[in-house]
Amino acid sequence: MSTNFQIQFKKSSGNLHVQPTGDFDGSSAWELINLIHEKYDGKGRVFIDTRNLGEIHPFGCNIFQCRLNPRILPADRLCFKGEKGFEIAPNGSRVIVNSEKDHCRCNGNCNGCPCAGKRNKFGNITKKTNAIEHREGNYNGSQQC
Repeated sequence: MSTNFQIQFKKSSGNLHVQPTGDFDGSSAWELINLIHEKYDGKGRVFIDTRNLGEIHPFGCNIFQCRLNPRILPADRLCFKGEKGFEIAPNGSRVIVNSEKDHCRCNGNCNGCPCAGKRNKFGNITKKTNAIEHREGNYNGSQQC
């Protein structure tokens, strides 16, 4: 395991939220798999926040993608938060990324604002703050189990 790798987790509303930090290598992948297999009770979803991960090693990604037991955690119940989730996510799982370019805090009141005039039927400004991408198929080429 990478010397700087740590995992924090909590259960909330039937979901398991996992926050790994540090470099993600083969040993780190096994530690994450073991935690999920031990703590996930078959209900809700598992959210893995990848925003605090450092270097992502391809071998760690391959271990995670190939050794996570789909009978314990089906891929459609697995969600990754952050761009690094694209490297780690097994086929059929989801990656959630924050879309900063669509996020504006001016409420549409500044000159030249891209959200100006985008009001819904209640007069509220509508903003898209998150982009969710559902991943299917072999999208990164590294998942060969």
